[in-house]
Amino acid sequence: MVALLSLCLLGGSVVGLLNSMFGVGGAFIVIPLLDEILLRLGMDPAVSHLMAVGTSPLTLLCTCVSSFLAHRKLGSMRGDILRRVAPFLLLGGVAGAFLAPHAPTSALKLLFYGIISITTAQVVFPMKRFERTEEDLRWIEPVSVFFGLIASMSGVAGSLMNIIYLNWRGVPWLQAVGTGAGIGLIISLTSTAGYLCSGWNVPGLPEWSLGYIYLPGMLCLLLPTVLMARVGAKLMHWSRMPVDAMKKGICSLLFLYALTMAARTVWGMVG
Repeated sequence: MVALLSLCLLGGSVVGLLNSMFGVGGAFIVIPLLDEILLRLGMDPAVSHLMAVGTSPLTLLCTCVSSFLAHRKLGSMRGDILRRVAPFLLLGGVAGAFLAPHAPTSALKLLFYGIISITTAQVVFPMKRFERTEEDLRWIEPVSVFFGLIASMSGVAGSLMNIIYLNWRGVPWLQAVGTGAGIGLIISLTSTAGYLCSGWNVPGLPEWSLGYIYLPGMLCLLLPTVLMARVGAKLMHWSRMPVDAMKKGICSLLFLYALTMAARTVWGMVG
């Protein structure tokens, strides 16, 4: 138990730091970590991943609040974009939380690792020919519904997907990261409410659960995540920080991790 608690504290620190600096590392770390811990505690494998996915948004909600406040204070959050996409993110996030419990566990895992692979690949191998010098956000509303849906079903807060999309459509990277903190906050809030309601009174869930949210796991990750989110936001604005090199290095590791785990999931389905 002490080892599992220490792992949660370390994982929470990494989550807060990476999520605030680059918009990555949140659910990408939280979900595998919680999934492994719940399995070690004797939970049914068919339930553990769904509980990890349901708990992840609440953990990231606190991180996104801290990161959002820090980026807004530093002036990198675009309120005009956030107000425009908010209702569409809400729609997609709630729909995804109610659809996820009806999907096979292996499908949810492949969706999770697929999102990691696609989003991190775009950071490591950017589409130079499509980069814009002026903002063009004409299709941001339907895209926000789609991002909210798949982010909620996979348990990913959706920050990195939206950051990459906004940057691709001409929003400067620093503003995209700051706005992504607010977008992640909206998706996390709606997903948390959705998983709480969709799992309410479902039989066979472990004690100390609220719907598909496992409270002990969330609490162990909460404090280090929130504290390190503020540290990450300040580092992001440090002029000597090699942001681009660090961003590509971290995303490269996540890309390899996602491909490996996706292959293991497919092998398990075939075997």
